[in-house]
Amino acid sequence: MKKHVLFFSLCLLAVTSHAQTTLFTDDMEGYTTGQGIAEQTDDWDTWDGTPAFDAMISEDFSSSGSKSVKIQGTTTDIVLPLGPVNSGKYDVRWKMYIPAGSPGAYFNGLHQWANNSGIYQWAVDVFFTSAGIVNVTAGGVASVNVATVPVGQWFDAQITADMDADVGKIYLGGEMVIEWQWSLDNTTGAQGLNQFAAVNFYGANAGNGQGLYYVDDVEVIESTGVGVAEQAEAATPVWYPNPADEVVFLDLPTWSEGGRVMLLDLTGRVVYGAQVTRESMRLRVDAGALTSGIYLVKVVNGGKAFTGKLTVRR
Repeated sequence: MKKHVLFFSLCLLAVTSHAQTTLFTDDMEGYTTGQGIAEQTDDWDTWDGTPAFDAMISEDFSSSGSKSVKIQGTTTDIVLPLGPVNSGKYDVRWKMYIPAGSPGAYFNGLHQWANNSGIYQWAVDVFFTSAGIVNVTAGGVASVNVATVPVGQWFDAQITADMDADVGKIYLGGEMVIEWQWSLDNTTGAQGLNQFAAVNFYGANAGNGQGLYYVDDVEVIESTGVGVAEQAEAATPVWYPNPADEVVFLDLPTWSEGGRVMLLDLTGRVVYGAQVTRESMRLRVDAGALTSGIYLVKVVNGGKAFTGKLTVRR
């Protein structure tokens, strides 16, 4: 199910200055298959606010649960509005899937957008070919073949906007593929707005033709400014949201590889445990299966150990 702490209510910004606050998550499970996502929630919109551009909820593929949102063709153009905000650090993360045989994919980040405006300013454009080759236009400069993503597999995608430092970053598969001055108008390369208004999922490809891809497990996180790979290098684990109600994400440090991560209740009973591998430095734990209360997050590997607290609330 979807869980969100309304990111669009900017009064939250004054009380979320600590390292990480998850402001929005959407795993697509709370929607009806075969219907548009924007018609089912106010958290998403279409490019012009009309149903014509809506993207369908699908059970073709999913990263978690059974559903994702299908972005197919240039008549599909959905937007996740983000304020806009003009200070702080924000990550927008999601899982992305380009199926075999797809002609490619595309998404962008926007400094300025409104469905009733017609006045827009792009921050970054990210294009994918049918083979998963990635081309990025950032700061008005086109960079080709900056990365390759797997076709027929889910991978992590992320836009990071640090407006305090005026730095933008794109991560794919947990690796940073480009960094640029965030505030530059991406169309002209000239100085633009230092703000973050939206992420746009448009059904195009690297040649501006028809595209096809799927999006799942979307998150908006405030005040991180780092990607998954950077978080893995941290000295201590990071978990969010905290308090949690339906899902909690654990980002684990590199020293934990080969060790074990556990959630324990206050009696010492292990309610969740997993071996830490190179592929599981980021874990998604079903907090919905836990009762309300305080839990201990414990990571151990040889002589190293870390313990912290997680609150689960209903």
